Amino acid sequence: MSTTTSADSQQSAPQVSNESSPALPNQQQQQQNKKEKKQAKKITEGEADLYLDQYNFTTTAAIVSSVDRKIFVLLRDGKLLFGVLRTFDQYANLILQHCVERIYLTGEHKGKYAEEDRGIFMIRGENVVMLGEVDIDKEDQPLESLEQIPFTEAQSIKKLNDDSKYASEIAKTKIYARHGLTHDFHKADMY
Repeated sequence: MSTTTSADSQQSAPQVSNESSPALPNQQQQQQNKKEKKQAKKITEGEADLYLDQYNFTTTAAIVSSVDRKIFVLLRDGKLLFGVLRTFDQYANLILQHCVERIYLTGEHKGKYAEEDRGIFMIRGENVVMLGEVDIDKEDQPLESLEQIPFTEAQSIKKLNDDSKYASEIAKTKIYARHGLTHDFHKADMY
């Protein structure tokens, strides 16, 4: 005689998962993401500038915050240019608008300067030594204590100064060579 207990007579019911099919959560997640993107507000231009300013760029992208602002550029040949940066490329080639070339004299002519309008000026990136933004509110303060002279006069004085600097750098090169050292100097490097 066989006796069955109530536990034996109960057949185990198939396990039903509480989860839906795997495709459904992915679809729901995608739909949720689409809704969030639609609801996300657009970044204003000012917010974008703040966003970019948080990053330290090590390439020409560092110049992006200076576009449409007044900058100064020091060139390898010693020229100092002031103007509004309009655009640049990956080689740091620059386009300046309302460009002014300025010469500050030193030595016996200290305290004198000259300016010449250059209009729109393109600068090849490999000639740029340094550039930076100019505070337009404070730009003219140093000039108030200097005497402005004609640009051609300042140019001739600067040329004489550059020629004497070139001669002294060549003399240094010869002295260094006697000691087995090198001194990299090119005539174009007058900064």
